Amino acid sequence: MEKKELEAKTTSISAGVEFVRSLLTERKTARRQITQTLLTVEEVLARMINGSEEGGKITIEPAGRFGTLNIRITGQCEPFEISDIYEDLKNDDQEEEVNEAIKKLYDKLFGDTLQIKNSEGRTTAVITVKKSPYSSIVYTLAALVLGILSGLLIQTFLPASVGKDISTFFFTPVYTVFINCLKLVVAPLVFFSIASSIADFTDLKALGRIAVRIVIMYLLTSMIAICVAWLTYSIFPIGSPELSEAVSAESAASALEKAEGVTISIKDLLVGIVPTDIVTPFQKSDMLQIIFMAVILGLAAASVSAKMPEMKKSLIVLNSVISKITTVMVGFIPVMVFFSMAKMMISMDIGSLLKVFVWTPVVYFADIIMIVVYLLLLLIFAGLAPHRFIEKYYPAMIAAFTFASSNAALPSSMRQCEKMGISPRIYSFSLPLGATINMDGSCISLLISALFCARIFQVPITPSVMTTLFIAIMVLSVGSPGVPGGNLVCIALLIPQIGVPAEAISLIMGLYPLVGMMQTCTNVTGDAVVTAIVAKREGLVDMKKFNS
Repeated sequence: MEKKELEAKTTSISAGVEFVRSLLTERKTARRQITQTLLTVEEVLARMINGSEEGGKITIEPAGRFGTLNIRITGQCEPFEISDIYEDLKNDDQEEEVNEAIKKLYDKLFGDTLQIKNSEGRTTAVITVKKSPYSSIVYTLAALVLGILSGLLIQTFLPASVGKDISTFFFTPVYTVFINCLKLVVAPLVFFSIASSIADFTDLKALGRIAVRIVIMYLLTSMIAICVAWLTYSIFPIGSPELSEAVSAESAASALEKAEGVTISIKDLLVGIVPTDIVTPFQKSDMLQIIFMAVILGLAAASVSAKMPEMKKSLIVLNSVISKITTVMVGFIPVMVFFSMAKMMISMDIGSLLKVFVWTPVVYFADIIMIVVYLLLLLIFAGLAPHRFIEKYYPAMIAAFTFASSNAALPSSMRQCEKMGISPRIYSFSLPLGATINMDGSCISLLISALFCARIFQVPITPSVMTTLFIAIMVLSVGSPGVPGGNLVCIALLIPQIGVPAEAISLIMGLYPLVGMMQTCTNVTGDAVVTAIVAKREGLVDMKKFNS
């Protein structure tokens, strides 16, 4: 690829700027993007030249893959950071307000597009001109396929004991570390994103209206999901009485143990929202209690913002810090995908899976139908183009499918909503809330699993049974236990309500990881669709950005 070498002198700035201009023009870059990049190049070159020795050299070259375009500027000079460029722009003779305005302007200009690295007297500045929407999907899908192949190869060609050791001492620890990192950041991310978004509202009546709309839409989509699940099972009435002989109480023991002490009660759910202290909710990752505390803090900050603006600013800063940490973690998603899939494929018993495999495609079919329903709701209630939504949001759907955890997929979901042009005021509140109370994919798998087990144990599905299932599923979808395989625990809680032994979950435990992936994808897609609908009706969607 072509590159240009410049002497470290002031007259080289214009030559470097013109070189970059020609590169961007050849690649048919948008005019606005060219202007922004050239301003950044000019400031970086000026700083490098000021810190270089006489006779030094500076190199400019394009870089990137999969449609991503970066401009890399390298030179031997005194190390500097972005903050140093701000200081160069500052003029002590100007009023503080003017300097602050200039800082905000350049902060918006640089944003996440400029990265500076200093190493052994050599400084490299990378300016991102164009981010490919396909790079993340390429890496993630490649990791997905390689993980599956690696797991199958290990299972096929190595002794079972060796495969188990590889999974136990290599794949599982790496996967666990990554998941723990996500768990570490999710609770503060939810807390500060909700608190800062509420604090940013000056009109608390508007906030109340938005919150009510979001909750109503979440309840509506959950009801629709249950209906979709019932219609799907009516078309594909799976389940055979012969399978009852394959039920194993021993294999279901772990899930049954987790289900002990958990009850299906609307009263307990509502009472449990209010925590007894501020530490325990974070220790137990109790999202309903964390959301409650965040709402209280956000409302308090909004009410005193006129007298104490520092409170609101502090929440916004903390939210930005947590978001930055999350962004770094999201960059390692492909690595996590590889280890997750390899670990799962090594531990799968193919023979037992085939016995009840029919359960999986039925749940997948219902989930796909639900996603189609989402897109129709998006078109009808918001007038937004479904294909544009999918184009912008699919990376978050893939992340959700891979993680099989709505909370783990939350950072990716928030990032894609930002790219769709949805205001942070909406998605910073609605997405964390949806990850807790809006579990449409879970509603689908809960009902189909319950009807599947009922058919195996020949339990008649009467209107009263369906009413019981409907109410119980709505409660469980909001307050599902915060434990690994939480939905499996919910199934163990649900099926005894209609006279099916809880041990029946042993039939579907082997396939549950596959179903859990698709149900999570459905969950987060529903969260994003509701967010987009409410934001559009409130006039908080940048349509130019959405349609770009």
